[in-house]
Amino acid sequence: MGEVLKRDMEVIRNLLLWMEEQDEGLFIYQMLPPMPDYESSMEHVQMLISAGYVDQTAQKSFRISWEGHEFLDKVRDDEIWRKTKEGASSLGSWSVKILGELASGYIRAKAAELGLPLA
Repeated sequence: MGEVLKRDMEVIRNLLLWMEEQDEGLFIYQMLPPMPDYESSMEHVQMLISAGYVDQTAQKSFRISWEGHEFLDKVRDDEIWRKTKEGASSLGSWSVKILGELASGYIRAKAAELGLPLA
């Protein structure tokens, strides 16, 4: 029996960033960026699909969903992403939803530092 793939949020973030850069936001598996483990990349794309972050638009064509863009917008900034990972690591156990909430919290804190009002 094969090894169970563990979800790697760094791979997830990098894949979403890469997908966003593709022409018209569309990609196919054969276009996946070079990573140490191509099979792992494909399995992470499958995770993104099952989580609703990526939609299948045709037989072998995919694009980031609204939910995927929302998550990516929260973790796009490298400083916010670093703080989010550190915060999640401090918790010891977390979900993707918690990562998004942590990132949102850091974004709100950054906005407050800049004097930007957020509700």
